[in-house]
Parts: sequence; C-alpha cells; structure tokens
Amino acid sequence: LKPGVKDYLMSKTFGPSAGKGVNVVAYEVEWTCFNKSTGEPVHGAGEGIHHCQMNSAFGDSSTGNFVPDPREPRPVATARYELYWMWSLKYKKESWIMLIDARDVWFQLDPFEGLSSSGVVTNDETGDLMGELRLFGENADAVRIGTSNYNRNWLIQAYGRSNVSQYFEEPVICSGSTMGHQVAIETYLRAMVAEFDATSCKSKGCDQGFHNYLYYSGKLGKEGSGNHVEGISKVIVQEQGKGIINNLAALREKTLQEWGLYDPSKELVLNWDGSTSAVAHQYDRDKEVNLMVKGKKKIFEENWNSSKKK
Repeated sequence: LKPGVKDYLMSKTFGPSAGKGVNVVAYEVEWTCFNKSTGEPVHGAGEGIHHCQMNSAFGDSSTGNFVPDPREPRPVATARYELYWMWSLKYKKESWIMLIDARDVWFQLDPFEGLSSSGVVTNDETGDLMGELRLFGENADAVRIGTSNYNRNWLIQAYGRSNVSQYFEEPVICSGSTMGHQVAIETYLRAMVAEFDATSCKSKGCDQGFHNYLYYSGKLGKEGSGNHVEGISKVIVQEQGKGIINNLAALREKTLQEWGLYDPSKELVLNWDGSTSAVAHQYDRDKEVNLMVKGKKKIFEENWNSSKKK
C-alpha cells in the first residue's frame, strides 16, 4: 500500500465510536514473485507481469498450520480470484458483492442502492439457494472478441482456436467488474479458479479469457435459457453505459465528453441516457476525466493529512 493508505483505512473503525465515512475491512496479502522468463525472485508483481505465489494464505484444517501455495506461480490478476473466493465465504448468501479493479474505478453513486436480497430463490429440485450474477460489457460497437488482439489471443491461448472461434463476433465482457449475490458470486469464483487449474494459462489477462469463456460457453448458465448451475438463478449482462458499472476503456476514438458520457460542468461520468453512472470503471483512459479525478484525490489527501495534524 502507498504511504498513508493503511492509516486511513484503519481510521474507519467499526462501532458507536466510529468516525464518519465507510467502515473498511482491508486484507493484506504477502506474495513471493518471480521473473516469468528466468524464474529469478523479484520484488513485487511488476504490474501483473511477474508470476507470484501467496504466502500464508492456505492451511491444513487438521493442524491449523499454514501450507505452501498449492498452485504454480501465476499473475496476481489470476490469483486474485482465489482471494475473492476466500473472502466471499465471510458473507451471507443473500448479500450483494461487487468485484472490481480498485486502481481505475471512480464511485459516483451507491452501486448497491435499490438492490435487495429478493433475487435469491430456492432451487425447486435441490432446495439450495440461488442468486443473481451480473456481468458488465465493454462497448460492443468499439470492440468484439475477434477484433481485439488481446481478448482473442487470451481465449486461443487458454482453449485453442477451434474451441473459441465461435465467440469472435461476441461483445467483450470485462472481468474487472462483476456483481451478484454471494451464493452466485461464490459459484462464479470457483469456476474462475477451476479454469486456471484446467488451462494453466499464465499470461497477464488470461482471467478475462476465462471470464468470457465461462459466459459464452454456458458454463454459468445463460440469460433466458432456463438452464441453471449451482448457486446461480440467472446471469444478466449489462451493456456498456446501461448498467451499474460503466466500462469505458474501449471508447478511445473520441473523448468521453464528445461521446456525451462526461459532463464537465458537473464533473460526472454519464450513461448513454444521460443519467449518472454509479461506477465509472477505466475512467483514466480519458485525459479530462483522469485529471478531474486526480484533482479530487489531491484535495481529499490534503484534507486527510491536515486532519491528522489536529
């Protein structure tokens, strides 16, 4: 964590004496990382390029002792789904969970407002609970799986061209933004981990290949198909600029203001209908919005540092 971040998070205590603001639970993970080409130990994840293993994350339930990471070194972007899975077990089955990249996300509204546990239903055959899984697309006019070298190659590397070419005309679904009830999220995360175990795809970005394959292959079930998998009652894909999370990276030909997706007078990222995006993801690809967010972050940091001196 950058200097000061841990202090800030720890200041948000829980209970009657808590200060204003959100209560935060922050998990620290120690990694041992290696140069993916030479295998030599290196410091840090190298922005996802290096391959890493988790320290003290796995244990033997019979002894209570830690055991070594059972998986070979892989990108942190891939290993994070194992961590998400572990953390998801702390929540009730009807709880809503959001999985999202922290570096390039800007919250403008409460993304959970209006969501409830009413979407959790009981499987008539097994009696088990099932919940809703929401996935979020990138702009389909700007990019399809087959027109993106990255997305196409992640799928080919993991599964082979003959097994994925049928998906090349489909819109890209972003693996960096997912929501759902805990019971559905847990199933999704187990599936993501299983895809790495099955394919051993270790390129940075293979997790997006897993994500798209799981949806388009039907392994998660499909919207309106009537076919359910354990824990998931339905899968909803929300198009770019039409859902809770607005994925912006594919919109590079014009600025977001020119697209009508940014109002500089209000300093707000918008959906296509002019409403405020609850969550602006990948905002930093747009220079104007990136400068706006950096400015707000600077003011926040200055106020925080000033409050510590009082």
